[in-house]
Amino acid sequence: MKPYGFSELMARIRALLRRSELSRPVVLRVADLELDTVSQHVARGGQPIVLTAKEYAILEVLMRHAGAVVPRSAVTEHVWVSELDMSPNLLEVHLSRLRRKIDHGRRSPLIHTIRGRGYMIGPDGP
Repeated sequence: MKPYGFSELMARIRALLRRSELSRPVVLRVADLELDTVSQHVARGGQPIVLTAKEYAILEVLMRHAGAVVPRSAVTEHVWVSELDMSPNLLEVHLSRLRRKIDHGRRSPLIHTIRGRGYMIGPDGP
């Protein structure tokens, strides 16, 4: 019931989230794409993929909800703690780069945009 500063509240929330991650799987898989949450290693078809921190965060939230539509707001909340450092099309820019790295040269893309609803990762499109 004590009044907390915003930074104190955010620190407590991050601590709770870290504790809840203990029960989460270490390696996430969607088709031939693998994401190791401990080492932050990403590979598709056994080939390593180098991602920026933002690209990794976007991919992680999509893979944790594989097969389901993830609303744009959920992705932005996971990736950008503060809306201050985000322009309106920044998510699309990062998603475009992520798609090039993940889906480049592949017959079946894994990352899909669900118009008006959000994004989805999976071998089968919408």
